[in-house]
Parts: sequence; structure tokens; C-alpha cells
Amino acid sequence: MFLSIIIAVSALVVIGTVVVTESSQAGLGTLQGQQDSMWGEHRGTSKKDIENRIIMIASAVFLVSVIAIAAI
Repeated sequence: MFLSIIIAVSALVVIGTVVVTESSQAGLGTLQGQQDSMWGEHRGTSKKDIENRIIMIASAVFLVSVIAIAAI
């Protein structure tokens, strides 16, 4: 029961974060010279990096929970 709740919550977190994540395509931003630099002062703390970190952690929790519930 506990693992089922963890699976549901982590799946909702992954789905919600992916839905609100902006596209990584350059689009029209390159026409105005707005390119992101990976060597900036705030590397790793941008909204995109935080969203990616949330997706990775929630996905790992989901994977471990599914494997654990399959083993039981």
C-alpha cells in the first residue's frame, strides 16, 4: 500500500514537471540574441536545471518503487 502511494505521487510529480517544462528548442529567441550560456554565474540554479533535477529524482524514486513492488 505504501509503495503504491509513492508510485502514484512520483508519477504525478514527473508528469506535472514535464508539463510545465519549457521546450529546449531555440525558436525565435536566437533572433534576439538570447542564448543561454552553460558557463554563467548561476549555472545549476536556473529554472530549467531545477526542473531537470526534479524529473530525475522523481523518476529514480518511481523506478525503485516499481522494482520493489514487483519483487514483493
